[in-house]
Amino acid sequence: MRSLSYSPTKEEVTKYFKKHVGSDGRIEFSSFLDILHDHSKVENCEKELLAGFKAQDMNKQGTVSAAEMKHILMTTGEKLSRNEVDALFQEAGLQSSGQIPYKTFVDTILTPSPDY
Repeated sequence: MRSLSYSPTKEEVTKYFKKHVGSDGRIEFSSFLDILHDHSKVENCEKELLAGFKAQDMNKQGTVSAAEMKHILMTTGEKLSRNEVDALFQEAGLQSSGQIPYKTFVDTILTPSPDY
């Protein structure tokens, strides 16, 4: 699901698995498509991420400080380690200090990575 740009929580994955697993311990492809359809109704990653960053944007300029973004990524939701945050900043071409345009950041992290 993550390779298709969905971000289910561990609890959601467990719920889907329990609901759709067959007697052989596998999920049929048709059931997987049902799961994707169901999950697409409840998730809008871009909207959720932008709302979270907008709440931290005290100056309403479309930016948050790099320090604040690092803090958010390491202390909320599925917390990232400092190494993971540093790698994410590097991959996204972000400076480790100053202001970060969060719309650009969200677009970058939601763009699927080529797997070739």
